[in-house]
Order: sequence, then structure tokens, then C-alpha cells
Amino acid sequence: MRRSMIDTIFMSEKRKNLMLLLRNGPKTMIEVLEVLDVTRHALLPQIKILSENGLVVKEKDVCRLSEIGSIVVEDMVPLISTLIVLEENYDYWTEHELDAIPPQLLRRIGELRNCKMVEPDINDMFELNKDMIVRARESNFIMGATAFLHPSFPSFILDLVKSDIDVSIILAKNALEKHKVAYGKELDVFLHSVKGKLYVYPEHMKLASLFIAEEFLMICLFDKSGKYDRKDLVFCSADALNWGLELFEHYLTRSYRITGL
Repeated sequence: MRRSMIDTIFMSEKRKNLMLLLRNGPKTMIEVLEVLDVTRHALLPQIKILSENGLVVKEKDVCRLSEIGSIVVEDMVPLISTLIVLEENYDYWTEHELDAIPPQLLRRIGELRNCKMVEPDINDMFELNKDMIVRARESNFIMGATAFLHPSFPSFILDLVKSDIDVSIILAKNALEKHKVAYGKELDVFLHSVKGKLYVYPEHMKLASLFIAEEFLMICLFDKSGKYDRKDLVFCSADALNWGLELFEHYLTRSYRITGL
């Protein structure tokens, strides 16, 4: 009895990896064995199974995807990327509110590969991420959004604009009011700087914080109880940065700019 395509592909790492490899074009057996680091004896039965299910064609010593295989593998890539991202930090994604992320970006969560989760030491709970500070100062622009008042944030963004870095910040409405009371002077200087732009998000901001530099994306979501637990997800890939810029744009288009307190 013919196997289902799902079983054929995903019940074997060798079969799955072979199809992903052939996505880039036909390969000789020598190339396949070298890249996948398997023996011919171990791989031949898997090629036979893929061939019997119409996914791979082997002609002499060359393997290629069939037309059906080409269709299938294009959908495999985003699915596998999504599973990898979710499995890398399974507890985080299942314990935090995902509705801060719009559906079109949530469907592309597979672009957030190679994540590093940063959780500060208890003695540094009120300090900004040191790596973020270093990368921010090396960048030509900074984009950020936050739903709460962080005691180190006003002086930090003020230092950035004084260093001639373009800074665009979105504050939740209640966060702006708290910043006005506690850090009104710093905000006023920021607003009157050439490089600083401040926006207010008038609705309830479900996103805890977002920070983007040229080679750096950091995002934090509220947990299921609505609390900020200081667990930040950090990404440095080009795909993740583009994803983050789209998330920032999502909140920016729903915000309005202010030029004075």
C-alpha cells in the first residue's frame, strides 16, 4: 500500500533532507552523499520510497525532484521554518500572548530563525540589555515601541539622538503619561531634537516592547497573565529584521505623532 505523502516525507529525516537539498536543483549521488553525510547503502532505500511516491526521480546517478515534488517542497520550507522557530523557544511562544502580532506576520513566524532568549539577572532587572545598548550606538537608526515606563529608557534615547542617530519611538498612551510625569524634561529635549520622533499608540498596546537597529531585533511579549517578565527574544538575521520592521510599521500606522508635551 502506498504511503501517505506526509509519512513519506516527515517520517524520515533522510527523505526530508534530500527533498530540501534537491529544491536547489538536481544533484549527483556523490553530491547528495557528501552534503547529507550519509552512506549510499543508507540512502538508496529512502530514494526508492520517494520515487515510488512520485516525489523524486533518479536517472542513472542523478537525483531531482519530480513536478509534484517541486510543488510539495515549496510548501515544506515555510512549515519546517515555523516548526523550528516554535520548537527553539516552545515555552516562550506557548506562555506569552501572541495577539500582539498581526495575523499576516504570525503566519510568517518561521522567519524568526536563530533566536536568542535573554533574561536579565535579578540585579539587572531595571537595566537595559547591554548588548542592545552597544548595537544601538553602532546603528544609524533606531525604532522602538513600548507599552510601559522603563526608568533607563528616556536617558538612553536622548543619548542616541545626541549621537546623531535617527530615533523613532512609539509609546502606549498610558506609558506617555507616565513618562511626562517622571521624565518630562528628557522627553521635551527629545521632541525638540532633529533626530527624535515620538508617536503615541492610542489603543491598548498588547506588545510589551520592540526594539530595532540596523542588525538587531529585540521583541518582548506579555505573558498569558498580562505581565512583563523581562524575557526578551533577540534576532540578528536579515529576514527577522525585515519581519520586525513590518511589525513596527503595523503599530506606527495606528499611531499619531506628537511634537510637544
